[in-house]
Amino acid sequence: MNRYVVWKSNEPAFARRDGTRHERMEFLNWRGKLVNLSRINKILVVQPKPFGDVLLTSAYLPALRRRFPRARIDFFVAKPYDRMVYKHPALDNVLAANMRSGKWYVLDRLVSFWMVFKRHYDLVIDQNASTTSSQIVALSGARYRLGYSSGQSAMFSNIKAEYGPTKYNAAKRYDMLKPFGIEEEPVQLFFYISEQEQAFADGWIRANGLSGKKIALYSPGTTYHYKAWKTDCFAELADRVAQGTNLATVLIWGPNERHYAETMAGYMKTPAFILPRLTLGQAGALLKRATFLFCNDGGLYHLAVATKTPTLGFFGSVEIIAWSAQGFVPTHFHLNNPNYKLEPERHFGFTAADALDRFKQIAPNFGIQVKDV
Repeated sequence: MNRYVVWKSNEPAFARRDGTRHERMEFLNWRGKLVNLSRINKILVVQPKPFGDVLLTSAYLPALRRRFPRARIDFFVAKPYDRMVYKHPALDNVLAANMRSGKWYVLDRLVSFWMVFKRHYDLVIDQNASTTSSQIVALSGARYRLGYSSGQSAMFSNIKAEYGPTKYNAAKRYDMLKPFGIEEEPVQLFFYISEQEQAFADGWIRANGLSGKKIALYSPGTTYHYKAWKTDCFAELADRVAQGTNLATVLIWGPNERHYAETMAGYMKTPAFILPRLTLGQAGALLKRATFLFCNDGGLYHLAVATKTPTLGFFGSVEIIAWSAQGFVPTHFHLNNPNYKLEPERHFGFTAADALDRFKQIAPNFGIQVKDV
């Protein structure tokens, strides 16, 4: 039996004498307790960090907006992760808080608690289910506190969602909204790119003689070393793609990842361009201009969902069903060996030739012709 039942009262909407409108009341029956949805006028989604999780959580914001079209919807996030929801069209405001460690820890937490409490939210959603997010929800003063039925947030939530089956993380986050009758929708992510960031990408492409050429982006780095496919494998793949297509090779890297790109370029026999240090917006602008992206399991893989860049991700010893967008968005694919066990060599159980074969299967979907080399 579905424990979440949304129903409307029989009382029709009408206009008051003062010109305001009384809307038909709507209720959620949660385990026998009536939640007056019509009283939810201020909503806060809490997902402090990191970059990838903040972006993935934003997937359901348009659906939440359609469910509560008149409500104010805000998003609590730690700096600098607020960039992932900057100017999101489904949000009214982003509460970006400092979350520093050391001597600033207590002060930053107190400021965060007050930042939320003083806004008098009707509904606070603990999407992160962490110690930090649970504390924020517990001290929010909100009438309704939505969290999962198990884990750290369960103690402080008075409306509880159930974890559904494991699936791509952006889609799975819809589990949280099921108590309000919101069902999973096709995954779409939004990431704002400014005119200045667009101009930077165009300028770099022009300055390096790549105007009018198709670009294959390679991201051999990752935040976690065990998630990085071997750089010599990346190099061999890039050489073979360059020899078999008209794609120019460009290497992109994130914070503390430049050595991956330099090492890969050193292995290569064909020309490769290494991008400079980029902001997230500049990276997004380059992704939009790329014909194809090859990368590891990481934030860039998910950012490419937002930019709709065709992508082949290389996955090692991770929960592939949770982190691959294959089957959820038409641009994204993965390669992994389910029998691979974590080891220092990080070959992931497949070769550059295997990766090229996978690319050959995908390439025609995006108008890319690959010759045998």
